[in-house]
Amino acid sequence: MGVMWFARLSGRLFKIAITLYILMTLAMLGWTFNWPFPDVRGIKPADGIVCLGGGMNARGTLADATLTRIERCVQLYEAGLAPVVYFTGGAATTDGVSAGAVMGRYAVQLGLPPRAVRAEGRSQSTLQNALFTLDMAQDARRLILVTEAFHLPRSWISFHWARRVLGLPEMSFQLVKSENIRTDPVTGEIIWRMLARQSLAIWFNGARALAYSMLPGAHVDWLR
Repeated sequence: MGVMWFARLSGRLFKIAITLYILMTLAMLGWTFNWPFPDVRGIKPADGIVCLGGGMNARGTLADATLTRIERCVQLYEAGLAPVVYFTGGAATTDGVSAGAVMGRYAVQLGLPPRAVRAEGRSQSTLQNALFTLDMAQDARRLILVTEAFHLPRSWISFHWARRVLGLPEMSFQLVKSENIRTDPVTGEIIWRMLARQSLAIWFNGARALAYSMLPGAHVDWLR
């Protein structure tokens, strides 16, 4: 009897999980391809722009998606929307250079003044992006978050969560997309697995954030 009850419960939970996953994927498809490209004239000035790391290999080469994010951030800076840009991303190897530092250097090559660069080089996840960047920007009250459209909602949630964890005053986070979703650099085709992975990442990140918030003494490495 107990085995049958457990089997039925497991089956129901599995169906609920699949349903939630499908609904999240459909929602992501909706906002990924309908999120508008911003008119810089409609973006409110902020205290800083946050360029979220989008990947770097062990040789220190930034992913194409990361380069696109940086270019969007430089465009926003040149439009006079914020005095500094935070580049957030850790190293791909234990003794390697951080993505945040490499991103900052590329931005300077594009014309961003070195005085406007703030590099965060420890984070290995969106949750850590948020925690470590806000720790550097505690006096900010308005930040612009820049990433791909499919990643924007998770970034927004992560930064609001990090603000509460750090005990900071109210902040607002404007969302600006760099592009819709990543495409294959050779064929130009959409990399659909990114959407599938992001649908899972939202739930996974939520569980990690909840555990980190509830358990005293939790180590920040939990959020990698």
